[in-house]
Amino acid sequence: MKPDLAGVNRHIGDRLRLLRGKHKLTLKHIGELLGVSHQQIRNYEEGVNRLTADALFVLSREMKVDPGFFLEGLFGPHSEHSLTDQAAADYIAKSSPVPESSRLDEAFARIRSRQQRLLAVRLVETVAETEADGMRREYSGSAQPDR
Repeated sequence: MKPDLAGVNRHIGDRLRLLRGKHKLTLKHIGELLGVSHQQIRNYEEGVNRLTADALFVLSREMKVDPGFFLEGLFGPHSEHSLTDQAAADYIAKSSPVPESSRLDEAFARIRSRQQRLLAVRLVETVAETEADGMRREYSGSAQPDR
């Protein structure tokens, strides 16, 4: 019986999306790097198609992570085969000045729906704008800061 690898492919695709976002790379750029279309990269990220070992090698070299990064966290924290996700957290923490951003990045990478991802982005942008507006009012003396 052939094993169902769809979950593995989705996990690897999520990890690719996470790294692509951190490096601010487009689907087209990754496609050019691997010699495939941007649609194929989208299929990789969605787990529809699987990445080959040589593609993972090229991606890991380009994005400066260990190839094992794509498999980390695959089995979950309580599995006897658990892989640590510490490397992902370390990588993200190095590239972001805000410690909570690694949690946000990891959660965002797990959202399958593009529409839901856009809603999440709008939510965070709204919160940031609201805080910025409050700071402007505070500095202009028209409001007291929320504490």
